[in-house]
Amino acid sequence: MSATKIMSYSRYILVMLLVVYLILVWMYFKDNALQLTSSNLLLWFVVVPLMLLGSIMAIRWMQKKMENKTGNIPDIAVEQENTKLPNSYRLFMYSSVCLPEGDSWSEVIDNDADLTLLSEDLTDFDGLPILIKPITKLADAASLPYEYMHDVYLENSLENSDFLEDSDFDDDSLNQAFDNETFDEESHTRRVTDLNSITLRLCSLIHEQLSLSDEILSSIAEHFNSHYQPDSQGPNSAINIHPEWQQHYLISADNENNDEPTTTFPDASLSKLPIYLCIPDGADSSLLIVAIKEQLATYGISESLISITPIITNDTDAADDNANNHEIYDPINFINEHVMPLSQSASPELCLLIIVDSQINDAWLESQLHSSNTSNVIPTEAGVLLVFCNQAAQDVLDIDTNASFLLTEICTPNVKDEDVKNSDPKDSISKKSMAENNDVNANSNFNNSLTNKRSYLNNLTVIKNLLIDNSLSLAPTNKTELQATKKTTAVITDTASKYFTTKVLPSDISITVLSDINPLNQPYDMSLLMNFIDAFIAHGALVNERHLGHYMPLSTWLKPFISLSLLINLASEGQQESDSIFLITQHKQCSMLWLADYDQTP
Repeated sequence: MSATKIMSYSRYILVMLLVVYLILVWMYFKDNALQLTSSNLLLWFVVVPLMLLGSIMAIRWMQKKMENKTGNIPDIAVEQENTKLPNSYRLFMYSSVCLPEGDSWSEVIDNDADLTLLSEDLTDFDGLPILIKPITKLADAASLPYEYMHDVYLENSLENSDFLEDSDFDDDSLNQAFDNETFDEESHTRRVTDLNSITLRLCSLIHEQLSLSDEILSSIAEHFNSHYQPDSQGPNSAINIHPEWQQHYLISADNENNDEPTTTFPDASLSKLPIYLCIPDGADSSLLIVAIKEQLATYGISESLISITPIITNDTDAADDNANNHEIYDPINFINEHVMPLSQSASPELCLLIIVDSQINDAWLESQLHSSNTSNVIPTEAGVLLVFCNQAAQDVLDIDTNASFLLTEICTPNVKDEDVKNSDPKDSISKKSMAENNDVNANSNFNNSLTNKRSYLNNLTVIKNLLIDNSLSLAPTNKTELQATKKTTAVITDTASKYFTTKVLPSDISITVLSDINPLNQPYDMSLLMNFIDAFIAHGALVNERHLGHYMPLSTWLKPFISLSLLINLASEGQQESDSIFLITQHKQCSMLWLADYDQTP
């Protein structure tokens, strides 16, 4: 047992003796009041208690002095053997963002103009037009250069027409009809307007996002074109074939050439371009996928190299049955399943995440706007495109616009509420039982809210200690483990000084702290984060904070990734503004730390 623990126990014993002594003395003189003279009062109620209290304070002072002198190094070293730093994952990222305020950090942050408009189509309960906040610079969907808008609805119109049943139509007449339908701009515009309004708006958002990412898409296309080697220069063996068999041979060869060409990739090259398309429930994912492939084809990226996975988002409590064929999960699941494994891969890998959402439609108004949580929310729209690369992919592509970040996941243990149980849907529920279930659900939501707040507080504490202990400089730890501490005095001293005596930040260091907190409806989280920032200010740092959660606050996907996209934009363009930049995003039971790694940024 260490000396500090012995002193702690001694203090506790003396405190208990003091309390028992005062009780016994008071009981004695209560029954013998005549003996309570002034001298006895001074002796038993003042002198003796002060002696005991002085002993307690002296032991406390000695304990403090010993702790300051020794620093409790042996105990720290023993704990360090069983403790590991959180895993950090190095990523190279590129992003583009499309908001009503603009598409860059400076445009979005410095834009204080009123961007709301009165809608011509959407009304409230009283039939009055409501305020909306659209992206005014988006191109109209009817003007987009997408062939599928012609082909899909041309096919539908021809299938529903009666002229296909007319036997007098020959191939030339049919082709002429297709040509007439294809170049009829008025008919094309009319068909486009018949499309789902959500799908049309998302199509415009996707087109804008891909256009803003022209530089990195061109680099990826150039890489694929330099490594994509179809076998298209084979010898023309038909020359040596008998003339009567040449036509048959050419037809067979042509059929073989129409098959998917063989692709040969060296080890140090990208093998595919995985794309994750995050869209709201109700949009037509098939048409949006076709539009993406068509626009990427203009860069020379073959459709065989692209894999697009739709992710259907639903910000309501119950998921729609129409989305059962798609992946439905939270951003934290996407990061754990795709982003973190990507960073650990030794071969070049990247993935592209496109998130688009528009609230300016009747469907969103019916499901969200008239609820109590969204009564003061103005419908808006936004889009984000993110490219995640590992170190090997960055070395292959050598993209200057990519910024390097260290991703660290901070999680607290899950808290299970055993008192809340799910009711059996097969049982008949009376009005009384329904009321009881509502109370249970309310209590469950309240408990979850408290749990999330406690988790956020604990996560911020871990992040604060992690950054201060390491002087705002982390390193990837996912592939290496900390060395076990030896039990010699010299090694213990070195270990303690390495991990626990660097809690002093460089003087006058400039830090930019970003968060995905919405200050309007998250006051408690704001107070926690301000206490977090005060800890850095106490160490002499100059802290500039920005809270970005008010952009699309109701979207569980856009809220954190808009903040991440703006962080990437700031780190790429404004590296001289701050010595360190990092973002903290909130998730269920977890928080993500995105720390800019200037040493690795191209």
